[in-house]
Amino acid sequence: MIYLVTNQKNLFSYITEDIAFASCQELKDYFKDKDEVEFDTETNGFDPWVCKLISAQFGDSENQFVVDSASVDVREFKELLESKLILMQNAKFDLKFLYHKRIIPTRIYDTFLAESVLNMGRRTVKKSLDVLVNRYCKVIMSKEVRGLIHKEGLSVQVIRYAAGDVKYLGRIKELQMIKLKELDLVPSLALDNKFVRVLAYVEYCGFKLNKERWTKKVEEDKNVVFECEERLNKWVIENNEYKYMNTQLELFNDKISCNINWNSEKQVIPLFKELGVNTEIKDKDTGKMKNSVDARVLQTQVDKHEMVPLYVEYKKASKLVSAFGENVLNQIHVITSRIHTTYRQILDTGRMSCGGKNSKTTPPTDYINLQQIPRDARHRECFIAEKDCTLIVADYAGQESVVFANKCKDNDILKFYQEGLGDMHSFVASKIYPELEGLELDRIKKEFKRERQNAKAAGFAIQYGGVGATIANNLGLPIEEGDKIYDSYFKAFPGVKSYFVTCKADALRRGYILLNTISNRKSFIEFFDDYVKLRDEINNNGFWDEYNSHKRGNTSQFILHYKPTVREYFKKKGMIERKSLNYPVQGTAAEITKFAGVLFFNYLEKNNLLFKYVRICNIIHDEIVVECKKDIAEKMAAKLKECMEKAGEPFCPTIPLKAEPCITEFWNH
Repeated sequence: MIYLVTNQKNLFSYITEDIAFASCQELKDYFKDKDEVEFDTETNGFDPWVCKLISAQFGDSENQFVVDSASVDVREFKELLESKLILMQNAKFDLKFLYHKRIIPTRIYDTFLAESVLNMGRRTVKKSLDVLVNRYCKVIMSKEVRGLIHKEGLSVQVIRYAAGDVKYLGRIKELQMIKLKELDLVPSLALDNKFVRVLAYVEYCGFKLNKERWTKKVEEDKNVVFECEERLNKWVIENNEYKYMNTQLELFNDKISCNINWNSEKQVIPLFKELGVNTEIKDKDTGKMKNSVDARVLQTQVDKHEMVPLYVEYKKASKLVSAFGENVLNQIHVITSRIHTTYRQILDTGRMSCGGKNSKTTPPTDYINLQQIPRDARHRECFIAEKDCTLIVADYAGQESVVFANKCKDNDILKFYQEGLGDMHSFVASKIYPELEGLELDRIKKEFKRERQNAKAAGFAIQYGGVGATIANNLGLPIEEGDKIYDSYFKAFPGVKSYFVTCKADALRRGYILLNTISNRKSFIEFFDDYVKLRDEINNNGFWDEYNSHKRGNTSQFILHYKPTVREYFKKKGMIERKSLNYPVQGTAAEITKFAGVLFFNYLEKNNLLFKYVRICNIIHDEIVVECKKDIAEKMAAKLKECMEKAGEPFCPTIPLKAEPCITEFWNH
């Protein structure tokens, strides 16, 4: 049965017999002895600071209550929402509207997050409510009414539609939990159901931006772009590159000009190829070679021609203007005067992402990616605290490196941390370059910068599944030297090699990557079934004989079947192996940061510090940014450090993670 809870019954004379009226007390009484409540909201927009609730829905499979928010304040149900297990679909959205009313649900089950955990890595699996209702309950839920809510308000069909959103969540949860238990993913979802409260709070709080400083920065960036463009044009003209010049003088302009649009790769590539610059790079999607003048292609070729470093500088400045320019100023909230972005809680690796486009707003909103804000002072000093407040910026010291050490358990790497030997990259250099063996690490850092940089690049590349060619490409070295560094690394750290062999074999056997054994989070290989078919075909007796026979004859079967089959097999195998090395470290690091956020949020909630006294402004991979009143800054910094280090304990039992908080007037560390 559907019930409408309203204090203005006279406005709903059109209600049909399948909808009855109920009071607030009747709603509370109905759920009094129930542990779970399905909950959803209908709003007139996405922003809790300016948009309003149209209705709040409470329900289960038998009865659904639609609360008319125009006459009944949702705070009437604060105790109910804060004492029960609240079942929601995409809880982050509704939580922000509840936070605006200072309602903080303590226990959440998010069907969207549950499906995300069950299908992490499977990007094609849809997770919207109508899809889940059909998948688990075999009911087709029409979403056509959604677009009419703003026009019709609580019409009969809108009330029915709203009620439907809190009718099936309990059954979906029940069936999801069966799957979660079978896959041992209950701990993973438990963490995300707790963390969604934190992430909703981060989005609700936002981050204060100093408008004047940012405006000045934007103008500086524009000037750099203009100056670089002038220098690029000048070189073309002075060097008589006629095909790239406008030589037809205009009536009122007697100056020869450059006709290259420097923002167009298509126009820049021919010039750079003529200058002897290698513009070829492998396309990640197709695996084929293509031409590009992307910064990562040119970075290792700055010595080839004077135009290369100038163009790289131009590209960097242009990116700052386009990605971190006036568009950021446009996102300063009209009420809070803060930047409110959006986060995606679960990626394939287990990490979060920030920013993105919301095409449902008018006009579409391009949310800023705070995780990509440059780390230099020019940008970070623009993010500040409110009056009488300060920021606390806390990050983990070498989080992913410490996680990696705990996972691989290589004796020399463990010794480095246990004995506190200093600079990791110098330590790695001392192991892979025989001539550096026995030298003090401080000396290596000061006098052997090239070797240290090579060791640093090798360490990062190898931990992300890179090979000798990757190291060579990243450093601009010959392939032979990249291979030599790669081989030396594994010879120096045999524990790493053994760990990698296990990771690869496990992923190729299981069809998923186990990130860790604490949360048991798994990233599933979406194309694993295709890989297995290819593997089975290739491993069949006689395949390689047939392959070699057709290859010698260069037959059509070789060209159309055998060659692409082998290529696709090794491509998919390589992708799985690289993910198996990268994901456990990134994903476990992300788990730790999430857990730290949960511990700190729980402390704030318990001590009534949320909203007025302490805000969480941002979470970036290994860093948490907090804003608080100045008189409690020391205490909050100590508590944040405690929570972050405590969060690392179950995941890093051998080498503990350390957090370093900094009390600062702006986003700096």
